[in-house]
Amino acid sequence: MLGVIVGDIVGSRFEFNNHCSKEFALFTSENFVTDDTIMSLAVAKAMMEAVKAKGMPSSQDDGKFHILLSNLTTRYMQELGRNYPDCGFGGMFYQWVFSDNPEPYNSYGNGAAMRVSAAGFTGRTKKEAIQLAETVTAVTHNHDEGIKGATATAVAIYMARMGALKGEIRQQIIANYYPLKFRIDDIRQTYTFNETCQGTVPQAITCFLESNSFEEAIRIAISLGGDSDTIAAITGSIAEAYYGVPDAIKEKALSYLDRKQRTIYDEWTAFKPASERLKVLTKYIRIFESTESFGQWIVDQKGEGTLENPIHWTFVDYSDYVNTFVQEFYGFSAAHPEYGLTRYAEILEECGIPWGWGSREMHQADVSGFDKQSVLALIMGAIRADRFAEGALLKFFEDGSMVRWLRRLKEIM
Repeated sequence: MLGVIVGDIVGSRFEFNNHCSKEFALFTSENFVTDDTIMSLAVAKAMMEAVKAKGMPSSQDDGKFHILLSNLTTRYMQELGRNYPDCGFGGMFYQWVFSDNPEPYNSYGNGAAMRVSAAGFTGRTKKEAIQLAETVTAVTHNHDEGIKGATATAVAIYMARMGALKGEIRQQIIANYYPLKFRIDDIRQTYTFNETCQGTVPQAITCFLESNSFEEAIRIAISLGGDSDTIAAITGSIAEAYYGVPDAIKEKALSYLDRKQRTIYDEWTAFKPASERLKVLTKYIRIFESTESFGQWIVDQKGEGTLENPIHWTFVDYSDYVNTFVQEFYGFSAAHPEYGLTRYAEILEECGIPWGWGSREMHQADVSGFDKQSVLALIMGAIRADRFAEGALLKFFEDGSMVRWLRRLKEIM
């Protein structure tokens, strides 16, 4: 939900004035809340009220929960939407909001995907997330492509929330929804405004997949152009589930909400599971525990030591998982300055652990009593050590130190 709000507000000033670069101020006096936020809040309100009234659907449920959820979705989308007639509704949706007899109108517009985040955060299983998404979407966007866009988004959110790796999310989307045969840099110059699910959801998901932090995901989404607020809202919803949202961005975005919107948001934060910001790191435990090789030394066998054919330095070719972990750790560190990881060496010294390229004390550290900052400083120290001594990081993986540190993070997160 918060990711939708951030993406919507940041993208609001670029929807009809695209900015095809990642360099811009996130929040200015020109930013505002649009229908993406308002309808996401309405769906969240319906979801909360349905769960309060009937609890989550059980295997014996005969459909009554989803009938109630459908009715409540219509009710709250109309009630909340009528307070904001100029927030950016499309023509058909505007008529639906103000209709005395609202009926689905076979739409495959991207509104189906931008408002569905509550389903991805509420579902206890992937199947349940899909069912919730279908129910809240079909009240308006009952076209197959509308349903597909909503369920693809909900599945990506659910998987990110449950600790899936990006490669696993990508495979799921390719297998069941969209091919994703492009990179954002390759389509940016030719991408145009598109309000359909099939023309925005694959792009929004790819913006998330190519990012290394929540903020970068939003910046990539804006840089693509097109329907900027909606693409950034969809991207933001998945990025929130995967990375969490930095406190500074959260507080600034929430300052744009009025009292009515903020009340629903506060209800939602009390309703949904608490954010686990360290999950972006601890999800690698299961991968590293089953990894046989974290990297291999590459030795130049062809260089002759001449100017024309010099001998290249020996280096470690790290596995894709290790490289991705390092990138995401740097993104996490930048997004959470409260941990002070630029001071990692000082933090380790305060713990009685001298930092060094091959510090025996780091390898042997008993982390059972360490707090989050201290464990994170160990990880940063190991990553930075590799910049000064090739292969230093590899040793921390191979002797199990990295997994041991990540397990400690999971214990205290």
